[in-house]
Amino acid sequence: MKRLASSQVIERAYRSIIKPGSERGKFTKEMILGLPSTPIMSPSYPRGPYFFKNREYFIITYESDKDAIRELVPEPLVPNEKNQVLYEWINMPDSSGFGSYSESGIVIPCLYNGQPVNLTLQMYLDIEPPIAAGREIWGFPKKHAHPEMKAVQDTVVGVMNYKGETVATGTMAYKHTEMDPEPVLASLGKTNVNLKVIPDVDFKPKIAQIVSYNLQVKKLHFAYEGPARLHLIENVNAPVADLPVKKIVQGKHIMADILLPYGNVLHDYLNPTPENKLWSQKFEEQYCQSGQKRSAFTEQRIKEECLAMPVTCPSYKPSASKLQNREYMVIKYQTDREKLLEKIPDQLFPNDDNIVILEFVKTQGTGIGSYDKVDVIIPCTDLFGNAVHFNAMSFLNSSSPITYGRECLGFPQKFSDSVSFAAHHDTIKGTLNYNGIRVATGTMSYKHEHMPVEDVVSFLSTPQYYLKFIPDVRGLPTVAQLVRMEHANVKVSSAWKGQAKLSLSDHVNAPINDLPVRNVVSGFNFICDMIMPAGRVVHDYLSM
Repeated sequence: MKRLASSQVIERAYRSIIKPGSERGKFTKEMILGLPSTPIMSPSYPRGPYFFKNREYFIITYESDKDAIRELVPEPLVPNEKNQVLYEWINMPDSSGFGSYSESGIVIPCLYNGQPVNLTLQMYLDIEPPIAAGREIWGFPKKHAHPEMKAVQDTVVGVMNYKGETVATGTMAYKHTEMDPEPVLASLGKTNVNLKVIPDVDFKPKIAQIVSYNLQVKKLHFAYEGPARLHLIENVNAPVADLPVKKIVQGKHIMADILLPYGNVLHDYLNPTPENKLWSQKFEEQYCQSGQKRSAFTEQRIKEECLAMPVTCPSYKPSASKLQNREYMVIKYQTDREKLLEKIPDQLFPNDDNIVILEFVKTQGTGIGSYDKVDVIIPCTDLFGNAVHFNAMSFLNSSSPITYGRECLGFPQKFSDSVSFAAHHDTIKGTLNYNGIRVATGTMSYKHEHMPVEDVVSFLSTPQYYLKFIPDVRGLPTVAQLVRMEHANVKVSSAWKGQAKLSLSDHVNAPINDLPVRNVVSGFNFICDMIMPAGRVVHDYLSM
């Protein structure tokens, strides 16, 4: 089927399928600025501080290659003279606001303007809320993976798997030598820093900061040291082996109750303080002379190039993404008017037919990989009477497009590893499970009736609206914008419509059923290629 580019056809299709809204959404500016995070319908994380009970550490300190460390540590941080690196596994079975999870990663002791700090270089963990909170508040360089740490007979064992491949294994003799509590408490309370980078909607740098914070130890349960071993394996998207093991220095096994507070901006690359400028000048004079090894992440590069976290192995490429073989099952249904109004920013008018669109989508995109997702979309009109689609909530089974969407354009995305969508004999079926509970089941007759291509082009060309919300390191909004994005170069290869059914169930963290099904209108199934380009800000809640 050929691509239609006629604006007249698209406009005609718009007007034939919408009933413009007459009431504003009821989610006000004050409510938006009071959010801890997005989505509006179910924020990914609450406000802090965050308490971790029985937080268990397995830390291996080792010596690595001096030049490799210098290359990866962003300027103007100065790596430690001993060339030491810390590889960590952490179990967090009881974390306020986040739940139960494990993580693993690399920490490098450094200096900032003479002050000892620990730089978190890479982190890998297994659930979405602390990934989103960590990246968006403090700039933790977090990616989704499957770390595990446990005691096996006489050994503390740590394993980290990324996309089914083991990239790190650590072992330590179990509780051989008890440690003096005083230096343990000092090490846990040492100033930690992260490089926080967030793109703007046009894929230019928006936030570029070194953020600092200090953990607060409420209770130390135990601390032991002992012999340890660490094995690192090459992996392009989890490159822990880029800092090779030359010599093991120490293994530590610690458990404590920890409070993670908000932090401070130590160094702002885009809006430097006089103190920042002075230290940058001193750094240039002391560490940037001819013949001295430089970091791959100079201050100039961080200021000018749009990077993504972790900068050493970015979760995504901040640029337009070409979406290929993107298949949709779209179910349009009617819901309750008042519940619809509650979920919409007051800059938009939900259409009077009370339509909600539930999309099951599978696709692959350049820079973000392959994934499946479920979108909850509410057709609206903007302040000028234009048809738009407000994305209220989405669930994806891959972390890279989640962080791309949230950080670049404000997609209201959460993680679910159980999103499926496929044809089963005479039925197309889509399902969403969240934490093992079935939340949505959609079914549609398989290829019953051709759908006009212009209707598909109309649907996909409708401007998408998102609420982009990024907190600062104090938990307060630093980005709160209504963002518009329009898919480009839409090419439809298959388009069908037919009868559909939709079943929704209640779930506190996946509350699609807050927009209950009152009547299913229709179902659509189509395949297309298109480009997801940069967006533009149509309303800034912090400046208006």
